[in-house]
Amino acid sequence: MTTERVIHADEIRSGATASGRNSAGLSLAGVTIEGTLDLSATNLPALVLVGCRFERELILRGASLESVFLSGCDLAGIDAREAHIRTDLQLCAGTRSGGLVRLDGARIDGNLSCSGALLEAPGGETLRADRAVIGGHVVMSNGFRASGAVVLRHVRVGGMLYCAHGEFANRGGLALSLEGAAVAGNIILSHGFKARGQVVMREARCNGILYCAHGSFENPDGDAFTADGIRIAGRAFLGEWFAAKGAVRLCDARIGGDLHCVGGLFQNPGGDAIDAGRLTVGGSVRMHTRFLAQGAVRLDGSRIGGALICSGGRFENHAAVALSATAVTVGRNVVLGSGFRADGIVRLDHARIGGTLDTEDAVCDDLTVENVQSGSPSRPR
Repeated sequence: MTTERVIHADEIRSGATASGRNSAGLSLAGVTIEGTLDLSATNLPALVLVGCRFERELILRGASLESVFLSGCDLAGIDAREAHIRTDLQLCAGTRSGGLVRLDGARIDGNLSCSGALLEAPGGETLRADRAVIGGHVVMSNGFRASGAVVLRHVRVGGMLYCAHGEFANRGGLALSLEGAAVAGNIILSHGFKARGQVVMREARCNGILYCAHGSFENPDGDAFTADGIRIAGRAFLGEWFAAKGAVRLCDARIGGDLHCVGGLFQNPGGDAIDAGRLTVGGSVRMHTRFLAQGAVRLDGSRIGGALICSGGRFENHAAVALSATAVTVGRNVVLGSGFRADGIVRLDHARIGGTLDTEDAVCDDLTVENVQSGSPSRPR
């Protein structure tokens, strides 16, 4: 990137904070900034930087700003811990950061938008916003790329979290963490979303739906998607070309609607493809029609308000447990017929089924149904 001129950071700060100047905010384009631009604890209407290059970290710690807009900038990191931004924070249109973007404890009344940004810290953290409060949406999509971990632990989001077409890469480590996050809208990790490393949503809260159709999650030596204890008010979509390499964990999760895994691919051969022990689902669990699990699927001790439907699903865990739903409680039918195939053992011992247990035409190595209670007689295999 070619810049037109070089300005020292001290000169910028003195101009921005001089009496009578701060009412206009700070706007720069096409400059290289020498030294550390420290705007901590300042009060500015706006910060607009276009095509600028920073030699050192931009410091906004504890600052109060109307808005922050960075486009096409080359950064060495941002420290905006405890900052208050009264509208939007935008890192977009080709902005690159080679250091950590720190937003811990920040308050952003509008949106946090990183569409088109490139954040690079291989093996480390690229963006951290622990306990930040964001009144609008969090957008990391449409060309967003992170090489290193994106950490949003215990963040509060007033809108949705939208990461369609975003790429999060930290192979063998943490790619994206929403542990303990509270999102008022939907969580969208779909249509071009790629995670190379672990995605964590442990104990998160989502008042909308979790939508991961066409999302790709890869962490083949560990957990690809960890959402133990998550609370989702609506449905959870882990289907429609959803693909996971590594374990998917939903232990002790609560889902208000359906758990929809139709057309999902879950690959963790020799381990757990899905571990959803003690899962609570208000609707149905749908693992049918193009569903493929390579590794064990575990629903032991789960409570399903609707049906458990696995017709046409394939469960592969050769010479071991392919599907375990012991002590499960299902409000309606359990359907393992009509094309159900398990290369391995199916366990339904001690299940409580409000409707029918349908195993007609099911194929599996073995089916155990000790002490099963159902509202209607079982249909034979």
